[in-house]
Amino acid sequence: MRLHSLSPDVIEGLFIEGGISICVIGLGRIGLPTAVMFANGGARVYGADINDEVVRSVNEGNSKFMDEPGLNEMLSKVSQSGKLTATTDCAGAVASSDLILICVPTPVGATRSPDYSFIDAAARVVGRSMKKGSIIVVESTVGPGTVENLVGPVLESESGMKRTVDFGLAACPERSDPGTILRNMGTVPRVVGADTEGCAELVATIYETAFGVKVIRMSDAKSANAVKLTENLFRDVNIALANEFALLYEGLNIDSIEIINACASKWNFMPHYPGGGVGGPCLPSNSYYLIAEGMKEGNIPYLIRMAREINDRMPEHVVELIGDALNDVGKTIRNSKVAVLGVTYKPNVKDVQLTPVKRVCDRLVEMGARVDVYDPMYQGEDVMGFSGRANLMEAVSDADCVLIGTAHKEFKDLDLMSISRWVKTPAALVDSRNVVDPMSVARVGMAYRGVGRPAKTGPFVPVELETSGTPVWLDAARHPD
Repeated sequence: MRLHSLSPDVIEGLFIEGGISICVIGLGRIGLPTAVMFANGGARVYGADINDEVVRSVNEGNSKFMDEPGLNEMLSKVSQSGKLTATTDCAGAVASSDLILICVPTPVGATRSPDYSFIDAAARVVGRSMKKGSIIVVESTVGPGTVENLVGPVLESESGMKRTVDFGLAACPERSDPGTILRNMGTVPRVVGADTEGCAELVATIYETAFGVKVIRMSDAKSANAVKLTENLFRDVNIALANEFALLYEGLNIDSIEIINACASKWNFMPHYPGGGVGGPCLPSNSYYLIAEGMKEGNIPYLIRMAREINDRMPEHVVELIGDALNDVGKTIRNSKVAVLGVTYKPNVKDVQLTPVKRVCDRLVEMGARVDVYDPMYQGEDVMGFSGRANLMEAVSDADCVLIGTAHKEFKDLDLMSISRWVKTPAALVDSRNVVDPMSVARVGMAYRGVGRPAKTGPFVPVELETSGTPVWLDAARHPD
């Protein structure tokens, strides 16, 4: 079928009738849900991946992404119905498809330059195998111009065909948030840009039909990619600003969380909160896609680069807070046990890609600390080179310092009194995600540090309120009587 030459009305009818075949290259956290959504919408979908285990698991109707609600159920349904088939034969899948989606990783290398090798490799396979009339859509996050200046020429070179004449090329960058991907795919508008207005309209029609969402037509592929980068870098820059406030206000003994929450009462303030660093496959990398493109044009986005540097420094600041908190209780990082609660880059998601907590753990080990890890997403599993403890008590037992590294929902209701009994007193708690109340930590007799929060230090002594007889821990330095 020459999909590229059909009208939107015909496309919509064909999709509903199951007359369109789709190949999704890359069955990761974005590619697999994308394939499942298209198959659930009625298309015949081939999922291509180089990992034999991933392919086997998908064909059995199972996914490793247990933290994505609804994914396994929908995957089981479409795999059993035969609507979705996974394969390691990427070339065969491409040759059998009308629409080819590229959903491969685009990491940043050691030099902080975009690594488009996976994109290049995928484009070469597609170019050698695609049929005339196909449409290729790049969903991977890339810098503006990458689709036009890298993917397009590779496709033409490998296929001997011409863009806009023999095949269509478009960008439709994913806009989903790990942990809510299926819900996002069915509710968040998509943006599409292509080499021609007609191609963009066809791709938009397919996404609208399959996902039931609004699709915003952009003037070209680079504009669509610029949308993805702009929305992510807006967050990164504002998080960096919150971190700048946090560092400043710590020195001024001002609670930055209190300040931000008060500012949020005004209609034109959009709150962003400080933390121990930014992780995941997007925010730590996306800045460098735009920086690379800007440098080609002699226009360096200095604010974006500075924001990334600020956020990259935050794990080291967390280590400094740990050192300060331990000093408050007469200890040092060397020879201390630090119990790290949460290592994933995002709450309630089983993913440690570029997590800033790894940098904290590695630095602590370098400084002579013993690190124990507990993460509810990795209970009892090895993660980042550490043996994950099976439960909270096992990790915290005899710890000199407790570090909250990720704001998992389990950690928002910590039994601080129990923790104070398990640790090696006197002990400290450092909250890099601001999930516990500082005074509640002080009341159980632990020294407290938090990103952007005033320190709560001891020595702490138990007293009893005359009115209730309830034991309450007070800061003896501030309440000498």
